[in-house]
Amino acid sequence: MTGDILNKIRETEFFKELSDDASAAVAAKASIRKFAVGDALMRKGDPADSFFVILDGHLKIVTTDAKGDEIIINKVGPGESIGELALVDERPRSAGVVALDAVEALELTKEAFFDLLNHRLDVSLGILRGFSNRLRFSTTYIEKVIDWSQKTAEGDYSFMEQTQPINNRTGNDDDKAAQLLSAFYSMVRKVKAREETLKQELERLTFEIDQERRKKEFDEITGSEFYAKLKEQAKSLRQKRADQ
Repeated sequence: MTGDILNKIRETEFFKELSDDASAAVAAKASIRKFAVGDALMRKGDPADSFFVILDGHLKIVTTDAKGDEIIINKVGPGESIGELALVDERPRSAGVVALDAVEALELTKEAFFDLLNHRLDVSLGILRGFSNRLRFSTTYIEKVIDWSQKTAEGDYSFMEQTQPINNRTGNDDDKAAQLLSAFYSMVRKVKAREETLKQELERLTFEIDQERRKKEFDEITGSEFYAKLKEQAKSLRQKRADQ
């Protein structure tokens, strides 16, 4: 494996603090995979037989809602890893992973993964850091969902002005979580649009009710005996003025 690949391994979150010897140990057990835009590295429900560390490019981690529509739950780029959790709990993939652009990734098989854990403490620590980063991001993501859910319940949509579309730039966890909540934005926009529609409908109904009430009041007044007498008196007065 070339020196360039070894340098890329040391730039990843998992392995950035590895010695040359430890990096070489990882490289010896890994293989380089390349993927084109739209390629699926894994699909939800697949057996977990390897994990990837991204060297170049970006990928989206996706699942589907009850209607079968795609929901983006995360996005990863150079230095980040995907698929290691399923290796640890030995359960099927919990989500799919699709390339957003040309991707180069380091793949470690399940066998190689556990061999490194058993024999390389330095590599094991790197992997634990990766787990820690994933947990921190999940905490940030959940906090933002709760905050925005509360704001939505209160009718406060100001946070939507701060949101940005999914792109291929990685920022801090807070920015990244904000970008990834596209499904939440979609739901909030629908709630806001429905709220505006209901408000307009209420205003229309209120106007019609007021119109109907005014008409009813007018009919009641003009149909009364008092109004009839008043009308007759006015007619008589006009006639007298005309005769003068």
